[in-house]
Amino acid sequence: MNKFKSLLKYFSKTEIILWCASVALITVSFCLFDRESLLTLLASLIGVTSLIFNAKGNPFGQLLMVIFSLLYGIISYSFSYYGEMITYLGMTMPMAIFALISWLKNPYNGKLL
Repeated sequence: MNKFKSLLKYFSKTEIILWCASVALITVSFCLFDRESLLTLLASLIGVTSLIFNAKGNPFGQLLMVIFSLLYGIISYSFSYYGEMITYLGMTMPMAIFALISWLKNPYNGKLL
C-alpha cells in the first residue's frame, strides 16, 4: 500500500488525470469497436503507461517501451504489417533498450520513486 501512495505522490494530479483519461479512452474504444483482441488492448495500455513514466524520466518507462515494442511487433506481424513490425522491433525497441541501459548506468541523483 505504501508503494501505491508513493506512486501517487510521484505524479502530479494533472498527470494522474491525463493517464486515467488516456486509459479510459483506450478502454472505451476497445469496448465499442474491437472487444476481441486483448493483446491490442494490453499493448495500448502498456504504451500509454510507458509514456507517462518516460515523460518523468523514469527508467521503468523504457522497460515498458521494450515490452510495448515486442507486443506491437507481434500484433503487426499477425496483420502482415511488416513495415510496422520492422520499425518497432528494429528501431523503437533497440532505442528503448539503449536508453534503459544508459539511464541505469547514469542514474539521476534525485529521488525517483
